[in-house]
Amino acid sequence: MIGATKKLALALRLQHTSFTSSAATATTNTTNNTRKTAVVVGATSGIGQACARRLAESDEWTVIAVGRDRPGRAEQVIADLELSSSSSTAENDTTTASKNSASRHEFRSCDAFSLGSVKECTENILKDHTSIDALIMTQGMATIQGFTPTVDGNDEKLSLHYWSRIAFASLLLPALRSSSSNNSIIMPGGPVVLTVLSGGVHGAYKKYRKDPELKQSYSVPNAADIAGFYSDLGFDFMARRSGNDGINFIHASPGFVATNWGTEMPWFIKGPVRALQKIGGMDAKDCAEIMLDPVFRSAAGEALIARPNGEAEGIFIMNEKAQASKLTPQHTADARSFVWGVTVDVLRRAGIDIEK
Repeated sequence: MIGATKKLALALRLQHTSFTSSAATATTNTTNNTRKTAVVVGATSGIGQACARRLAESDEWTVIAVGRDRPGRAEQVIADLELSSSSSTAENDTTTASKNSASRHEFRSCDAFSLGSVKECTENILKDHTSIDALIMTQGMATIQGFTPTVDGNDEKLSLHYWSRIAFASLLLPALRSSSSNNSIIMPGGPVVLTVLSGGVHGAYKKYRKDPELKQSYSVPNAADIAGFYSDLGFDFMARRSGNDGINFIHASPGFVATNWGTEMPWFIKGPVRALQKIGGMDAKDCAEIMLDPVFRSAAGEALIARPNGEAEGIFIMNEKAQASKLTPQHTADARSFVWGVTVDVLRRAGIDIEK
């Protein structure tokens, strides 16, 4: 057991180097007319929370934090973001910040297990924001449970890791396209859609034609692979659609990070995971700095990483060091079209039409 734990620790350990994006270090005096807007889904904990805080540190960004609601959470999240903001009008008074109607940051409640809730949340965001410059999605869970249906009849894990994310991106496209049309002013490199999951490290889900919704062949490895594989294919298809060429779609892998990942795991798994996180886990704040690198680069008009296989269009795949990574060999145009068709059907059952 000790030997296995040591081997696992070595496998998960990341060789970290000091990482600072040149774009991230730029400081500007920002007015409301040039301030950028970011939607961060999963912003109440872990990597998502760290990303929201990092964006809030800059005068350049308004953060719309999205997460599951509970009593007092909205006030707590807004206060936390205002405390992170260098331009907060109540930097040292979190009580005032949470109640300040002039706060530039927002909290929007959403249960990402439910596609109906995603639809309602995005509709409410679009009522108040005609332009969105970055969409960062980190919502997820780590369990060893079997297929567990949501209210929509989809698997819980796949709902968080793929269905809800593709729904958020699709439904917010009008505001992302608006940012793209004005990118020379706000985002010179174009708006960014970033899904933080397993870019470049997952395998291919080879039963995507026989069991496209993972209802017959569910296993923990298959659940991990299908989410990553579908993220590559689905967001790649979206990136190639007419009208989306000015938007940067990125699937990233954060590496092994010291967060509350695995909270739902049984104690005999969670215990060793927490120990390994202390040994080799990256701090969530450091991870956020790396994951947001393409956002900062695009905002500064700097070049992003290369797309896989020298492609001139489509998705970007990014590893835990903000470097270009790869697609699976099974990533083909035929697979891309098939998975998009499955995605259209699943979302349509929930009243979401992503073909419009």
